Amino acid sequence: MYLPLEHKAAIVTGGASGIGYSIVKGLARAGASVIIADMNEQGAEAAEALVQEGLNVTFVQGDITLSADAQRIASKAVEHLGGLDILVNNAGIYPRSMMQDTTEELWDRVMSINLKGVFLMCQAAVPWLKKRGGGAIINMSSSHAAIGSPELFAYAVSKGGISTLTRNLAGALTRDRIRVNAINPGWVATEREIEVRALDGQTYEWLVERGKMLPLGRLQTGEDSAGVAVFLASDHASQITGQIIQIDGGNEVS
Repeated sequence: MYLPLEHKAAIVTGGASGIGYSIVKGLARAGASVIIADMNEQGAEAAEALVQEGLNVTFVQGDITLSADAQRIASKAVEHLGGLDILVNNAGIYPRSMMQDTTEELWDRVMSINLKGVFLMCQAAVPWLKKRGGGAIINMSSSHAAIGSPELFAYAVSKGGISTLTRNLAGALTRDRIRVNAINPGWVATEREIEVRALDGQTYEWLVERGKMLPLGRLQTGEDSAGVAVFLASDHASQITGQIIQIDGGNEVS
């Protein structure tokens, strides 16, 4: 069986649940050895479930907003996997808040996790990627970075920052053969999204029906992002860097 990521080593931050876990599964099933880096202890169970499938997945707990933890996560990956080829920056939070209702504390927390954490993980991973002669960094941004979302003000701004970071880092690392791209997922029915919608009395069935109104007829799934991540991490994307891939069912262009 063809495995496009065989013998590759990867880190996925925020990989214990949601889109991150879908990406972990996608990378591992494509042949990669994967580290789930997450604050949530649920990551241990998530990793074990995939180990039971015969996949090479390990959990490392850490806080990506701390430089020491980011460095430790990268070092642990190299120690456990023998090197590092792929970094997926997926960890993030998305609290609802309009601009006038966004406290300084909330703003700082969102920027610290969503943007600073990406910077620190890139900083920790790049030296190891260079030692392998190149690699791939995939940053999970959001369609909200492109279209704007007043009710997710801090979140949307942080994701816009990720898009800018992606393009700038891509340009800086071309000579090192490190490709840097971002994925903008659209409306994904993750566990967290279902929980948030339930607070407004909106059921999963309501989400599905709303998804049917999108141009391509359904909500996006974590597997949609995982498929693109596997492609971007593979040699099939060896000439792609500095790109923002929109996965929104055609919503932006409709």
